[in-house]
Amino acid sequence: MSDLNDPLKESYIGKVGDALSPYVAELKAKNFDPTSLIGQLTGAGLVIEMADKARQAAEQTFAAAVANVHNMREGFYTQATGSVSLVEGLLGKNHALPQKLRGLRAELIGNQNPSGTPAPAPTPKPV
Repeated sequence: MSDLNDPLKESYIGKVGDALSPYVAELKAKNFDPTSLIGQLTGAGLVIEMADKARQAAEQTFAAAVANVHNMREGFYTQATGSVSLVEGLLGKNHALPQKLRGLRAELIGNQNPSGTPAPAPTPKPV
């Protein structure tokens, strides 16, 4: 069955349930009652559809959460960068604090790559 795509698998499930239906009496005579199985197979389409809608909603929620984290990070990064510029403006470029703050980013970049050069920007992942 692995050669069927998802829509064909769903169709197959329902078709098996439908195919069993006319043979209920014959199968019961062989001590197998397929009534529950038929109900499950013929109702599987609706269950699968509901599960797929839940998956889509979860994907949208996940995408929104990722975007929220990104926006928060960018906002705080902008705030931190602005703080460095503010302190530099208040105390002057040669003061120890602005020099220390300016060195933080360079230090992080150096720790990011052994050669000390900035790492290339990551490729965006599809959402």
